[in-house]
Amino acid sequence: MKTIKTLNGPIAPDQLGFCDIHEHLWKSGGMEVIEDGDFAIEDLEKSRAELKSYVEAGGKSLIDMQPIGVGRGIRELKEIAKGIDAHVIAATGFHRAGLYDKAHFVYKYSLDQIVELVLAEVEKGIEVNDFCGPFVEHSDVLPGVVKAGTSYYKITPLEEKLLKVAGKVSAKTGIPVITHTHRGTMGLEQVEILKAQGVPAEKICIGHLDRNADLTYHRMVLREGVYVQYDCVARVKYHPVSDTMELIKELSKEGYAGRILIGGDWGRASYLKSYNGAPGLEFIPKQLPGLMREYGISDEVIERIFIHNPQEFLAY
Repeated sequence: MKTIKTLNGPIAPDQLGFCDIHEHLWKSGGMEVIEDGDFAIEDLEKSRAELKSYVEAGGKSLIDMQPIGVGRGIRELKEIAKGIDAHVIAATGFHRAGLYDKAHFVYKYSLDQIVELVLAEVEKGIEVNDFCGPFVEHSDVLPGVVKAGTSYYKITPLEEKLLKVAGKVSAKTGIPVITHTHRGTMGLEQVEILKAQGVPAEKICIGHLDRNADLTYHRMVLREGVYVQYDCVARVKYHPVSDTMELIKELSKEGYAGRILIGGDWGRASYLKSYNGAPGLEFIPKQLPGLMREYGISDEVIERIFIHNPQEFLAY
């Protein structure tokens, strides 16, 4: 039987409930935080309060998309979620090249060596110290997704290697892949590389695609049979919310409602209410469904995006 892997163990897909597909509850250290301290999300009590607010607003599950080597903390995630009625899913895999110093092991180890490291996380548990070494200690938490990322309008040699890592691990284990596209570029190229490793389309989700709100481009990606992840649902610094809403509305009319996933990607402290930011994790369950209705998106489509699509995509 296929299950969804959470911090507290595997669950049946129908237990998942309302799901935010891309979030960040903990981020401490790494290049992103060094370059901009607003990316640091490292107060256990504040993150617990943020998760509680999400649940109180009607949310049930979410994915913490922090991968290896960029501030992930599996012990902290477990502490944040302890005693809260939510299904939190953790990630393995890697981010785009710009978030790794040239001294990081991803530049030094071979593709096959990195595949073995990620496979060990999928099969044994996420590494407690995020492979900061020198010893390896696996937690009891299995990852629910594997991540890979690319740069703006290019895929570097390192990113191609790490995409292949994600693809090979997914093809062997069934774990779904969620990607990072930078400003919504290189989605088709990501699909090509992942499929070449043997990943079925239904286990690929191309992330942040609505940051490039080109309807024709989205059609091209969706024709590949993959999922797309939208997260510009309140961040008007990228583009008006209406751009994402119109994408959802039009693509749903064209039969693609079953391939759309939504997350907030509130990956800065200034996005989180408990860190004195806004709009907070509660925005998606509390306000987004009503906003989608204002744009003429049906309750059937809303339910599919937040409940049924995550169940189908995440189960392996």
